[in-house]
Amino acid sequence: MRTKWYLLGCLSSIIILIIIIVLSISSLVKLSTKQMESKVADDSVLYLNLTGLYEEYSTITDRKFRFIPDTTHDIIQKINVAKTDARIKAIILEPMGIQADYSILNEIMHSLNDFKSSGKKVYGYINNASQRDIYLLSVADEIYMNPSASAGFILHGVGGSINFYKDMLEKIGIEMHVVKAGDYKAAGEPFTRNSMSPEFKKNISSVYDDIYVQLITDLSRNFDTQQSLLKNTIEQGNQLIINQELGIKLNIVDELVFFDTFLKKIKTNEKQLISYEKYRPIDPKSHFNKVAVIYAIGNITPNRPQLGENNINSKQFIKMLNKIDNDNSIKAVVIRINSGGGSALESEIIFNKIAQVKEKKPVVVSMGGIAASGGYYIGANANYIFADPYTITGSIGVFSMIPDLSKSANKIGIKSEQVGYGKYLSLFNIWGMYNKDIEKAFQLMVDNVYHEFKTRVSESRNIDYNDLEKIAQGQIWSAKKAREINLIDEIGSLSDAVNKAASIASISNYSLSFFPERKNFFEVLVEENFDYLFLKNMYSYKLYEYFSRPANNLMRMYEEIKTHPIQMRIDFELDK
Repeated sequence: MRTKWYLLGCLSSIIILIIIIVLSISSLVKLSTKQMESKVADDSVLYLNLTGLYEEYSTITDRKFRFIPDTTHDIIQKINVAKTDARIKAIILEPMGIQADYSILNEIMHSLNDFKSSGKKVYGYINNASQRDIYLLSVADEIYMNPSASAGFILHGVGGSINFYKDMLEKIGIEMHVVKAGDYKAAGEPFTRNSMSPEFKKNISSVYDDIYVQLITDLSRNFDTQQSLLKNTIEQGNQLIINQELGIKLNIVDELVFFDTFLKKIKTNEKQLISYEKYRPIDPKSHFNKVAVIYAIGNITPNRPQLGENNINSKQFIKMLNKIDNDNSIKAVVIRINSGGGSALESEIIFNKIAQVKEKKPVVVSMGGIAASGGYYIGANANYIFADPYTITGSIGVFSMIPDLSKSANKIGIKSEQVGYGKYLSLFNIWGMYNKDIEKAFQLMVDNVYHEFKTRVSESRNIDYNDLEKIAQGQIWSAKKAREINLIDEIGSLSDAVNKAASIASISNYSLSFFPERKNFFEVLVEENFDYLFLKNMYSYKLYEYFSRPANNLMRMYEEIKTHPIQMRIDFELDK
């Protein structure tokens, strides 16, 4: 009996100790946040020295934990407030190696252009800049560049590469069997081929053609330079790192000065600079009428997201939509989609829930860098669909993938023997001989889901079912082509989508509510009941992301296929 009470006492002490530690950490975080936040003096300049990876949104608000990336959502909110902040007189934009979709950069640029509409200026400065940095800098009123020979920027064009793992997998005795609907559905190609299929290569080349034209058009317009000069520099130029002389010739650079001289030229100094990380704006005034903005980012999966990870699953999504549906102050909904898809079943569940919400409140979709396959499916029945100029969408097709490790089993001496009843008993026995009957059964399921996918799009977008096949089959489309074939309604930004939703709902004065709702680290930890695995994932998140490709990526897909066998996804990265 004493032992029992002793163990209970120890357990209680441990729990209390954990709570004390977490509360202490939370207090320190709040204290360090206050210390890091600078007092904004008059004539301050907001300094956007952006570098590294930026995602659109995170549900965690504590930015002091470095495994949680900064988000463009936070940056944009600060720019929006700085527009009317009398203490902020200008913005300095100095990106260096920013990693973000062009669609995400576009959202920052929209907010910077809105900032400029107040009469305040945006200045740009270049030390070393990537093509994405230059694209973002094109919004600046004036751009200065370091005169050093080691300074410069890159314009590499548009395109990308896909790695193929078929030979590697064969060497270790793994064979992947892909069952698909749609000649252009290329989600399984990295694991089953050594090169792109002719259909996919033609399709992706067409998409890159449109994106390249869009990039040249945007840079030419924003920098007021000739398209032919830009194209020649990208396609025929002899400079990998474009120097100061060519930068001026391209009309990208206005003047060559070191940073301290640059500050003097714009009549400011280092003491007046306030980093965007330390700038804490006052929350905008809330109105009774609201527009809900839902960020739908990442794979569509039944699994809950890891800490700092974005994904879309029906349970959480329905929970959000129910809250929005029951909130009378929310008059309209905007869904910002940046997803290459995932589970067909999860996509169908979300699709139907959106249809229910749409009966009471208008739903408008804003597509980010990619809204394809399941990512297109979930938003297809919206009242109105916007896509960014750099969006990749479509991919109306379905696939499943069955791993076969029987050759690997022979190599390492594993023998598999089954006992029992059932034609498909060996469904998940990856070590046994491949069963053709299973492939036929999967093909039947894939074809049925493909029919359902096309039916949903046909009815939602008012496209004849028979005509839809011409633009389906897993084909991906640029925003320009998607508009031409009626997969979207208009090319525009997230703010355009918000304005449209408010217009359909007949409201003029409104504020925004963002979902998923954000929590600080302590709130998340309490929500997870101080789960050990949660803490482990917290520390392993970055390492997991780094080592998850390609092997872990393949295993994760297989684990999902076991419970959700039919997939609507683009399972490769599309560079631009």
